Amino acid sequence: MIYFDETSADELDAIREQRRDVDLEMAAMTAVGDRMAELRRAGVCTHGSAQGYREDLGDPELRPGQVRCTDTCGRIFASDDDWYAAIDAALRD
Repeated sequence: MIYFDETSADELDAIREQRRDVDLEMAAMTAVGDRMAELRRAGVCTHGSAQGYREDLGDPELRPGQVRCTDTCGRIFASDDDWYAAIDAALRD
């Protein structure tokens, strides 16, 4: 949308900037995905998926607030924050 104090060139510049931002974001997400795939091929669990506590699931090892890795390792994390920290650590190492 072009406002009265703008030109079509301003609008085109804004569109180009938004496309560049999306391209940069997609490149960053692709790099993370590539790194996770590389680690997985090397046998490293990146904790890419998890299941939180649910009373109706009947998992006797999980307590409220805990999260179990369902990727490959089955590790139990004390909280979502711990799980996210483990993902970050796996990608850094």
